[in-house]
Amino acid sequence: MRRVVWANRSNGQLCVTIPSNSGIKEGDLVNVEKEKIKTIVYTSVTGDLFHFGHLRLLQKANELGDFHICGVDTDESIKSYKEAPVASLKERKAIISDLRCIDMVMTQEELDPTENLKKIHQQFPNVKLILIWGSNWKKVPGENYINKINGEIVKLPFYEKLSKENIAQKIVATYNSGGQ
Repeated sequence: MRRVVWANRSNGQLCVTIPSNSGIKEGDLVNVEKEKIKTIVYTSVTGDLFHFGHLRLLQKANELGDFHICGVDTDESIKSYKEAPVASLKERKAIISDLRCIDMVMTQEELDPTENLKKIHQQFPNVKLILIWGSNWKKVPGENYINKINGEIVKLPFYEKLSKENIAQKIVATYNSGGQ
């Protein structure tokens, strides 16, 4: 089980939140081994109206590395290339943070994840960094930086059944037929 360290604002101590169903009990010793991370996978998501296609991409990405970081786009970032999200950034981050296949969530300020990738590379300079995008993207934001640091880009299959267009068509058809 991998968890992100966070700072307790009241006392400044570093903390790790471990789920109560993990089998780890109060007083147990745990081992933190940052140096064992050899490959970091970075995904970027809107995470709006989260569905099976999102989950499948994040699960497959997680299988490619030792540590999986997911950047959740801000509303401004999303609006730079498509319509505004329905869910707030806070709501979208909460969903992504609670997935077992995600080790860490970052806010992504722009469609291009380069600033987040630089932060990760600075913290883990000797780690291979893999940038994941869906196969529906022709040009990969962040590609120049990944190439510069000898990282890797992997395009995972786009789940067409639950594309935004197909979801919208199904909702409209259901609404127009008087369905629930």
